[in-house]
Amino acid sequence: MKKIYYITKKNTSTHLDNSINLLELLEIKTLQDKQLLLKLQQCNCLIFTSKNAIFALEENAGDKWHKIPCYVIGKGSNQALEHLGIQAKFVGTQSYGDSFGAELQNQLKGKKPLFIRAKKIASSLVEILSVAQIYPLESILYETLPIKLNPTQKEKLKPKKNAILFLSAPSSLRAFLSNFQWQEDYTALCIGETTLKYAKKSLGEKAKILLSPDTNIHSSLEFAKTL
Repeated sequence: MKKIYYITKKNTSTHLDNSINLLELLEIKTLQDKQLLLKLQQCNCLIFTSKNAIFALEENAGDKWHKIPCYVIGKGSNQALEHLGIQAKFVGTQSYGDSFGAELQNQLKGKKPLFIRAKKIASSLVEILSVAQIYPLESILYETLPIKLNPTQKEKLKPKKNAILFLSAPSSLRAFLSNFQWQEDYTALCIGETTLKYAKKSLGEKAKILLSPDTNIHSSLEFAKTL
């Protein structure tokens, strides 16, 4: 079986077996929004496209948002809500920001949403909503930063020949490329169309790039074992 490397954030807590190699090349930095509490009062629903956004809001506002209806992009974000005892109002059927935006056009008619987001996002969700005359407030509460390895760490952690690199977001690939060169024998396995699109743009047409048939991380890693 090919070596599988899961590019993930620092101190990732998982229940993965030993066949999955963790490459902890990302760190999540929580940011503050001085207008957050005011925005929570002004909105009547919340949009999440990442579980990291949920964690960041909880860190910033405690339980002050728990009774506001939540619209989340997929299973991972929904599970993060459930962990806090919150039931989502709506869970997107596709873990792809632009598709989620299209789904929300009907869901959010007449509502005043607050989009809890990262400093840098890959989707055009806000622009897609504006087409339907939905203009969400935005609160930037976290950023994803690459971890720079030293030469010794790079030598130790460099993926083996014919490795499968599991990418759950564009930031995963950015972090990898800031530390390693992409080898032609590597395979990129991407979660979601946004990540796939970014990988094709960054790695070129000759790179081996696949889209996972599932958006759940554990299911996708199981799929990786079959490649």
